[in-house]
Amino acid sequence: MKALSRTLSTVAAATLMATSFASWAAPAGFSVSGSGSGHNQNLSLTVNLAAATVDTGRSAQLYIAALLPSGALYAYTGGGWQAASVQNLPAYQSVTLGNHSISVLQAQDVAALKGATLYAGYGSDVNDMISKGTFGAVYTLGAPISGPGTVADYMVFSINVQDFSYPDKSAATIQRIVELHERYRVPVDLYLTDTILNLYQTQFPDLVSQITSSPYVSLNYHIRPPKPYYTGFDWAGLSGKSASEQQASVVNYETHLTDLTTGQPSSQSGGYAALKALAKTGPAIAAFQTDEALYDAVSSAFGSLGASWTISHTAPYINLGDKAKQLLLRPEHYDLKLFEQTSNNINTVIDSAFSTIHNTSGARAPYVLGVKMHDNDFFAQRSAWLTVFVDGSRKPNWDTTKKAALKSDADIAAQWTAYEAAVAYAASNINRIGSSNSVGLQQLVTVPPSPKLMIAGTMHIESNLSSWPNVDSLIAFFRRAVAAGKVGTQSTGMKWSVGADIGWLQGEPRAAEVISTLKSLGVEFDIHAHNGPDRIKCAEKIVSFGGTPTGVVSGVLYTELDSLRSEQVGSTGYRWQPVSLWGMVTDTGHTTTSDDTSAGLWRPRSSADWKAHDPAANLIMVGGAGRTLSSVETLTGQIKSASHFAPLYSASINVAPKSLQVVNTTDGIDAIESWAARIGALSNTQWATLDQIAREWSAAGNLPSRINP
Repeated sequence: MKALSRTLSTVAAATLMATSFASWAAPAGFSVSGSGSGHNQNLSLTVNLAAATVDTGRSAQLYIAALLPSGALYAYTGGGWQAASVQNLPAYQSVTLGNHSISVLQAQDVAALKGATLYAGYGSDVNDMISKGTFGAVYTLGAPISGPGTVADYMVFSINVQDFSYPDKSAATIQRIVELHERYRVPVDLYLTDTILNLYQTQFPDLVSQITSSPYVSLNYHIRPPKPYYTGFDWAGLSGKSASEQQASVVNYETHLTDLTTGQPSSQSGGYAALKALAKTGPAIAAFQTDEALYDAVSSAFGSLGASWTISHTAPYINLGDKAKQLLLRPEHYDLKLFEQTSNNINTVIDSAFSTIHNTSGARAPYVLGVKMHDNDFFAQRSAWLTVFVDGSRKPNWDTTKKAALKSDADIAAQWTAYEAAVAYAASNINRIGSSNSVGLQQLVTVPPSPKLMIAGTMHIESNLSSWPNVDSLIAFFRRAVAAGKVGTQSTGMKWSVGADIGWLQGEPRAAEVISTLKSLGVEFDIHAHNGPDRIKCAEKIVSFGGTPTGVVSGVLYTELDSLRSEQVGSTGYRWQPVSLWGMVTDTGHTTTSDDTSAGLWRPRSSADWKAHDPAANLIMVGGAGRTLSSVETLTGQIKSASHFAPLYSASINVAPKSLQVVNTTDGIDAIESWAARIGALSNTQWATLDQIAREWSAAGNLPSRINP
C-alpha cells in the first residue's frame, strides 16, 4: 500500500471503473464485503467474497482493486499492490469458486488515501465480471470533513441510535440517513448502544456493511439504562464500592452485551469493546452520562478500553481541546435538538444558532453547532429506553415488551423534511460553513499549536514574445534565488517552479538549455497554459527537453476545473495526470480582481463550488495568497497570532520573467534575498515548491485550510 501512495500521481485515471461500478444487479448467493480493524494510520482489512450459487465450484479469477479519488486504479495481486487500468486489470488469483477471505492490508498507514474505494469480484476475465455483476465495493476510506476551512464555523450531525422496540424501523431510519448524507456529501456521526449494535449485526448485516464502508459515516458509542452507571440508575450500588471495583464492573459491562431484562452483563461479547473493534477510521467517542460519584471510574474504564473522547451536556459550551479527566470532550457551542424544530424554518433556526455562538463569551474557534437527532424521533413518540426504564422501575427486572406509540404519517414526514433541510443547508453553505464527524474532530484537535506556512517561489512565462526573459539574466536570477533564505531552521534555500506556456517552449531557441540548467538547480517546471489542449503539449515539450513536468496546473480559469480531473494523453502517447492547482482566476486576462488570493489548501468540490473543500475530490488547490513579499510577510504574522487551527497553510511569491521583479512591485533579487533571510528565520515557515506543498498537505491529513487574508 505504500507503493500505492507513492505512485498516486503517475497512474492513469480509471473513469471506466467508476462508471462500470455505478450500478449492477448481483446474481443470487453472491456477496462481497470488507472487514477492517484499526484506524487509518494502522488499518488491517480483509475482503470476504461468496460466489453466486450457480457459480460455486467453477473456476474463475478473483479481482481486487482500489480506486483512488484521483482516478488512479490499483490491483491487488499475488505480489502485492500494483498500478493498473480497467482494460488491463491483473487478477489476484485463479480459484475454484466458493467462500473466500483475503487479507489485503496488514496494519498499513492509509491516512493519505481518504476517499479511496476498494472493490472485489470474480469472472473468467474482467469483462465477464462486469457483465455478470459479480463484483462490488467492499470498503471506502473515510472522508471526515467537508466545507471550506475558510471560516471557523462547523456543523456536526449526531444521531443517537437506541430504539430496540422497533428494530426494523430503526434500521430503515439509519439506512435512509446514511444515504441522505452520502447524497449531499455531508459527514455524520452515529452513536450506537450495545443493544442496537448487536441487533444490527445479527438482524441487519447489510446495513452494518453499508455503515462501515460509507466515506461519510463515523461510528461512536453511547450508554443507556439499564447500565447501573447511567445517571440516576445506580440500582447495583456501584457508588458504595471501591474505585477499583467500580472500574472493574464498568469494564465487565463494556466488554459484554447487557441483558435488558436483568440489567446484568451477559456472557456474550459486546459493549464499547465491540463498537471500538467495528469503528475502523475514527476515535469511537464513548458518550456517557453518569453520577459524579462514578465519573472517575467510568472515565478510566472507557479509557482503558481505548476511548480518548467523550461528551458533556453540563457545560454551557465546550471548546475544541477541552477535557474531562483524561478524555477529550466533543466540542459543541450550541446543542440544536432538531426534533424540536419541525414547525420552524430550519435555515432560520441554524442562522440564529450560529449568531448565538458568535456572541458567546469564552467560545473560541472552531465554533461547533451540534445537530442532534435520535432514531426514534423519526417514527416513535418516545424512545424505548424512556418507555421501558425511565417511565418504569429503576430496578430490575424490566419489561422490554412495552412500546411507545408511533408517530402519525404527517409527523414522520415533518421530521424528515426538517432533517433533510438541515443536511441540505450544510451542503448548500459549504463555501462558508464546514461539516465534520468525529474523525474530522480528531484531525482538528491533533493540529500542532503553531501552524506551518509553506512558501513557494513561482514564475510564469507566457506565449507573448514581448514578455519573454533574457535567458542569461533568467539563469543568473535563479542561481541566486535558490540560495535565498537558507537561514534559521531552513535546510535549503527557497524552492522555485516555473510555468512556461507553449509559445515560449516552442519558440525560445534556448528553452532546452534553460530547462536543463534550472533542473540542476532544483527548479521544477509546472504546467501553465491558457488554452486547455496546450497543457499536455507543454508537458510533452518539457519531457522532450529532458525535464520532468510536475502535476501542478497553474493559472486555471475556475470553469476549467472539472475538465482537469482526468488524465491527459498527448499526441506522442505521453500521459500526464493533473494533481494540484495554483493561481485560480475568475476571469481571463488576470484583471485586478480576477486572481484568487486565498492562502491555504483544499480539494475544490466542483467548478461551481470551487471554494468548497470536498475530501473525496481528486485535485488539490494550493493557495498563493497575495504573491508579493509584503503580503506573505504579513500573512506569517496573521497565521501565528490568529485562531487558525489547520496544520498547514500555503503562500507564494510570483516573479515577472522579463523584469525579474516580484509582480506589481519593484522588488528584485536583492529585495527577495533580504526578505527571505527574515522569513526563513521564522520558526513556522518552510520553503517548498507548489508540488511539494500539495504532497505534504495530503500526507498531513487533507485538513482544509483555505483563508482569505
